[in-house]
Amino acid sequence: MRFQGQLRPSQAEAIAVVEQQLAAGQKRLHVVAPPGSGKTVLGLFLWAHHIRRPALVLSPNSAIQSQWAARTDLFHSTLTSKQLVSTETGGSALLTSLTYQSVTLPRRGDADLEADALDFWIDVLIYKEQAQDPAEAEIWINDLKVHNPDYYEKRMRVYRKAVRDDAILKGNALEMLHDSSQQTLETFKQQGVGLIILDECHHLMGHWGRVLADAHDYLDQPVIIGLTATPPDEKGKRPEDIDRYNDFFGPIDYEVPIPAVVKDGYLAPYQDLAYFVRPSPEELSYVANTDDQLQLIMETLCTARVSETVSEPENSPDAETEDPPSVERAEPLQDWLLQLLTELELPSGQVVEDWTTFERRDPSLADASRLFLQHRGIPLPPHVPPLSVDLMEEDIPRLNYWAPVLDRYIRHRLRRSPSQADQELAQQAVDQLRLLGLQITETGCQACASPVGRVIAYSRNKIKALVPILSQEIENLRDNIRAVVIADFEKTSATSAEVEHLLDEEAGGAIAAFKQLVNNPPTDWLNPVLLTGSSVLVDDDIADQLQSRAEEWLRARDIDVTLSREPFDGFDLLNGSGSQWSPRVYVEMITDLFQAGVTRCLVGTRGLLGEGWDANKINVLIDLTTVTTSMTVNQLRGRSFRLDPDQPEKVANNWDVVCIAPEFTKGLDDYERFNKKHCRLFGVTDDGLIEKGVGHVHAAFTELKPEGLEESVQLLNSDMLTRSTQRAESRQLWKIGEPYQGIPLKTIEINSTSRDGAGWGFMPFQGLRSPWSAESLTKAVSRAVLESLQEAGQLSQESSLQIGARSGNYIRVFLDRASEADCELFLDAVNQVFGPVQGTRYVIPRHVNQIEDTWISRLLPDLLGRFFRKTEQELAMVHAVPAALARNKRLVAIFQSRWNQHVSPGEALFAYRGAGAELVEEAQRAGFVPHSKIHEKEIFL
Repeated sequence: MRFQGQLRPSQAEAIAVVEQQLAAGQKRLHVVAPPGSGKTVLGLFLWAHHIRRPALVLSPNSAIQSQWAARTDLFHSTLTSKQLVSTETGGSALLTSLTYQSVTLPRRGDADLEADALDFWIDVLIYKEQAQDPAEAEIWINDLKVHNPDYYEKRMRVYRKAVRDDAILKGNALEMLHDSSQQTLETFKQQGVGLIILDECHHLMGHWGRVLADAHDYLDQPVIIGLTATPPDEKGKRPEDIDRYNDFFGPIDYEVPIPAVVKDGYLAPYQDLAYFVRPSPEELSYVANTDDQLQLIMETLCTARVSETVSEPENSPDAETEDPPSVERAEPLQDWLLQLLTELELPSGQVVEDWTTFERRDPSLADASRLFLQHRGIPLPPHVPPLSVDLMEEDIPRLNYWAPVLDRYIRHRLRRSPSQADQELAQQAVDQLRLLGLQITETGCQACASPVGRVIAYSRNKIKALVPILSQEIENLRDNIRAVVIADFEKTSATSAEVEHLLDEEAGGAIAAFKQLVNNPPTDWLNPVLLTGSSVLVDDDIADQLQSRAEEWLRARDIDVTLSREPFDGFDLLNGSGSQWSPRVYVEMITDLFQAGVTRCLVGTRGLLGEGWDANKINVLIDLTTVTTSMTVNQLRGRSFRLDPDQPEKVANNWDVVCIAPEFTKGLDDYERFNKKHCRLFGVTDDGLIEKGVGHVHAAFTELKPEGLEESVQLLNSDMLTRSTQRAESRQLWKIGEPYQGIPLKTIEINSTSRDGAGWGFMPFQGLRSPWSAESLTKAVSRAVLESLQEAGQLSQESSLQIGARSGNYIRVFLDRASEADCELFLDAVNQVFGPVQGTRYVIPRHVNQIEDTWISRLLPDLLGRFFRKTEQELAMVHAVPAALARNKRLVAIFQSRWNQHVSPGEALFAYRGAGAELVEEAQRAGFVPHSKIHEKEIFL
């Protein structure tokens, strides 16, 4: 066999790496590559040109299974198609493409499995004391089987799976397979399979992976190639499954970064955009009320309480002769915390010898208690060090430091109090915290589902945001628009009693999004269609046309289905009758009609329009989901990256809709989800670099705080809508076809205010009257640091300083042509110069010139008057000397020399005593210390 095409650069690089691994005798290979980057061709090339043995390809669904068979037409072979490739379990072709289910199907309903499942159920009933002995449990189960067979079967499925999983984990995976799966594996063993390609292998964290680990040994350990767009999400997985997966595939041998494939021209460029909304008035009222209740609870906990009188029983001999006894109430929260810190007593009651031990034993309480007390103006005990000024000034969400404090107080004081009133107060606080996503159990505080967070995540106003976004995109693209709106579900799952008045069954779901589009004239023009696992809803404007085109599509493929429609308000429900009508058929059918432009907008759920689904004309993606795992996020975003041959200049706009109420405790929950979605995503920035993280959407998104976000929402939305019109400019920023390094680099972004620049002022050098700016000052400081490190022999002379201005007064700093270690050393040093001065060994002043008019300069023309202006030099800021250059006097002298050359005159002083200590103290008191906002980023050049 011979590949008839040309490998992409990323494919060629991956193959070169894999060749080395195979030559070294490695038989398990692990490659990560984004959707659309050519994983299928990569796998087939390795099979045809390097491994050259009968192969088995396994995929998670039939759509991907078919893609593998279809891509073999890119290879020249003297074999017939049947000899070359098969998608049947009993075939004898050189390459067989199947689904994971075909070789991992568990056995069902045989006598041994049924008996084991029943025994397991009986054991569970006895263990939970719902039955006294096996006989009683069996009577109850048999009665259930007769009177409620549906529930009986539902529970039996649970226990059958538990029995199978237990057996598989003990190494009996193949014995638990269905006869058909066992026969399929036997066929491949006889055929002598030498290669197994596991596509989308992140799915192998459960049953499939357990079976295939044993099957690999059974098939005499053929070469394994694991391909995936993203590593698996380990959250909620069994430790043994995680270990087995990591052992089976080993470390990633090669990872294809998305930016490389875009820059090479094999994926469409894209820009990530966000649209912000506020909760509706009803939602906001609920959120505000929950906050008020929490504040009320907190004030109650911090208020002194009188002792509780306990009434004696009426028949007690002391009932009339003595005063009723009293029970001491727990001291207020702040008093209890102060007592712990004063006596260095851990919440458990153990007293430790010093603060260092206290902090090590309970670090979260050590920080949270100090923050809580200092915010309330309560002095700390002398032996307890106060928190740094920077930490006190940082805008930490109050729940972040309330949670450890409340958790310890509730568990170790209120619940252990003899007072019934204290115990009731503890329960009130627990109930209120649960609404905000925190659950206090017997063992500690942990995250839980938050009704408040759910209200914000599925706010009605997020659905309403579809109209302005799509209206703008319609204006941008007209008939070429192909938009996809993805939600978590068709209808909402069960909601808690606290929010059922706010979230109906359609809130936040695909149906609500679809109705919003068809009921608004601007978006109704898109002729939307809804696709879910159980429904196809069609805009009534195109119902006749779509049904006619759909019937043609079905006839052309010889699919025996009869279509009918049921009208509703503004849309029709499309029904299909016939054994072949299934989601697989109608998703492919509607997708083809979407590609052809019969509908210009699909609304669906991430389960249906996710992995394996392909529509290369998508140029607008609106993500309404709450998913944040990198695996699922990459799958969703990957839908819009595909190249469109009919639109060679395609640029996709990927939108997130984010609901915020930053003035409330959980009001930034949705923003945090948005942040997590982007933490592993690369995107193009306004200064033409490719950056990982939410900062590529907007430079300010890494630093938006509650007091600033609210005022900037309208401005941000306007900016995002404007950027959606600038597809051509965005494409240019990607620099497609230009050379690139292909490796991620670390960078920092510095946001210095005029306070940090002391009103900026003028450069303090003889003969210069140039004013400082954020960019020029950052560049001068960075150059002083770089040249100092190079002169000291700590950095390579090859390193090149790169400075770039971003929107929002952010200045990006990084090194080009530098090793990873050199980059880290340099950026740490620059960070320290613009960071706090506390704890630094040496400090250095920075002066600026201030230029004022005199009475003579005012009378003269500006050209002459500038020579008569008054110039005074004044202290602007005191900076830290970087630790790498503060180890000895020689290094300090090098830094001082470069500082004096590029930034300012001034002497570096030892900060621990004498003049240096006095300078630091005076600078802190006068506010002459840096307050820059600094962010570490990762970019792709």
